[in-house]
Amino acid sequence: MKTVLEGAFLVGESENPIRGNLCAAAMRELTGHVLHSMAPDQRVTACSWFEPVKDTKGPTRLQRVTYIVQGALPKDFVKNVLKLDLSKIAQPLLKTIERLNRSTHVREETILDDDEEIRVLVDDSLNGLLDIYDAARTCREEVHRSLRTEVFDTVLDAFLSETLQELDELSTHTSVDGHEIDNYTITFVNDEFIELAVAGTVYVELQYGSRSDIRNDMGAILSDSYPYTARMKARVVEPQRILRDSVVVSVDNRAFYE
Repeated sequence: MKTVLEGAFLVGESENPIRGNLCAAAMRELTGHVLHSMAPDQRVTACSWFEPVKDTKGPTRLQRVTYIVQGALPKDFVKNVLKLDLSKIAQPLLKTIERLNRSTHVREETILDDDEEIRVLVDDSLNGLLDIYDAARTCREEVHRSLRTEVFDTVLDAFLSETLQELDELSTHTSVDGHEIDNYTITFVNDEFIELAVAGTVYVELQYGSRSDIRNDMGAILSDSYPYTARMKARVVEPQRILRDSVVVSVDNRAFYE
């Protein structure tokens, strides 16, 4: 793709009388490479939203753009929850590709040798691609935001419902007071799963001795906090529902022993 882009720039700046047409051909190849490499056939056709279009072989350009932006996320989720309009996002690039297609055919009436026209065509092509990249980043950010509450509740549920060795070994009775998420990332997305990694801090109460020991002033209760990490998954068809059996939480208690 880098080679094709360099070639497009070189021929576009040359004195070749059909430089615009050759540049358009290179830019068309570049956009094709991007769409096919980022949205391969087997990935696009595996999505629940994919439907074959009559008289076409494999995914359409719009379907490839859709996959690049939203992956296998359901269209209703993208439209109603994330508030993204894929048809509007893809339109500038798709229109530019149509112009590139027309410009690659060298006819007397289609010779493209005006430098400003060539520059606009290249700019529109690159901006169309950048719009898709920006939309993909926005989509992931919105998925990230929409999942935050679910991620928080899932981690809290794991702390409250599971006995974690790293906390249990710290006192006679260790209880979780709460936790906070320092950061979390979407580490992997394919046509089936979204995988997430979480890092945060868990707040605990460390009780030494029994309740009667505490009442008789023979025990102690201390508050402390420790960093934790967690991993979990959600299915792309239900992106706001974490799979509980996929949750793995680990607490770093090394500070307790230092």
